[in-house]
Amino acid sequence: MSRVRADVSRWGAIAAAFLLIACEAPDPGADGASYPSRPIEIVSWASPGGPTDVLSRSLARVGSPYFGDQRINVVNRQGGAGAATMQYLSGRAGDPHVLAVFTASGAVNMATGRIPFGPGDVTPLLRVQMDPFLIAVVDESPFRSLDEFFAEARSRPGELSIAGFGAASAHFLGFSRLTALAGDPDIRWIAYPGSSDAAVAALGGHTDAVHSNYNTIREHIRAGSMRVLGVALPLDALPETRTYAEQGYDVAPVHWRGVVGPPGLSAEHVSDIRGRLEALIGDPAFDEYMSEAAMEYAVMEGAPVFADWLASEVAESRSELERLGLLDSSR
Repeated sequence: MSRVRADVSRWGAIAAAFLLIACEAPDPGADGASYPSRPIEIVSWASPGGPTDVLSRSLARVGSPYFGDQRINVVNRQGGAGAATMQYLSGRAGDPHVLAVFTASGAVNMATGRIPFGPGDVTPLLRVQMDPFLIAVVDESPFRSLDEFFAEARSRPGELSIAGFGAASAHFLGFSRLTALAGDPDIRWIAYPGSSDAAVAALGGHTDAVHSNYNTIREHIRAGSMRVLGVALPLDALPETRTYAEQGYDVAPVHWRGVVGPPGLSAEHVSDIRGRLEALIGDPAFDEYMSEAAMEYAVMEGAPVFADWLASEVAESRSELERLGLLDSSR
């Protein structure tokens, strides 16, 4: 178990003690009913089967005992780059029975103005995981390191390409932050509708590399058809792979995910729900999911810290988009 996971296990034990008290305490709502008084919804704006959806379902699968044995339902509300989910949360303002999984992509969509919502339109509760970005190539590729890949790109401007999810996405901005430290070599970003599509493109020789996460390409790595040039953070699943920092690029872009509630949750509900979530992610069954998925825990000290950090993520994404000339000034 990594140091980060061990820390979370300790937090989980503390939160579990808190939970025993919280479950017996009356709900601070006006009706005086105990919380939770009905099933919990976890809203996911991602398509079924993707990492965000899998996190949502893992929380639901493990979480019932931590929410008074109430049923936990995952509801997929896709559409509008997350706008459908945000609109739904807005309509359930103050309701502690509605939660949602929020991601780095949501912060970028707020920064671009693709969705007419901002950080204040959710109640941040608990950042759960970090999913480090990485760069991989097919096994026959001549590149063995980030330096080699970037050097070749500098020698042949615009000729090398890399596949990745989305245009002006969290994945793209993660790659741009890395390449900025390499002198912004001219590498064509080829956007695909999903990370799996991007991996298939690289495997088929349509691009020279893929920018992705371990989960998406792990079967290709296990099969020996792909290898990783560098990863943003150390991963137990890739013990021989050097991080970006170890290769001289002091940046660690990740795709993060966390749980938020609708706007207007009371301070009492925020504290209560966060305690339940901390206990949930300390459960061995949830830790097993995190280990298998090669995710790192990313818990912050408190919900207000997560809220401040979310606002800074949106601002930093906006700044990077402006640097790249990709921000629509009309938004």
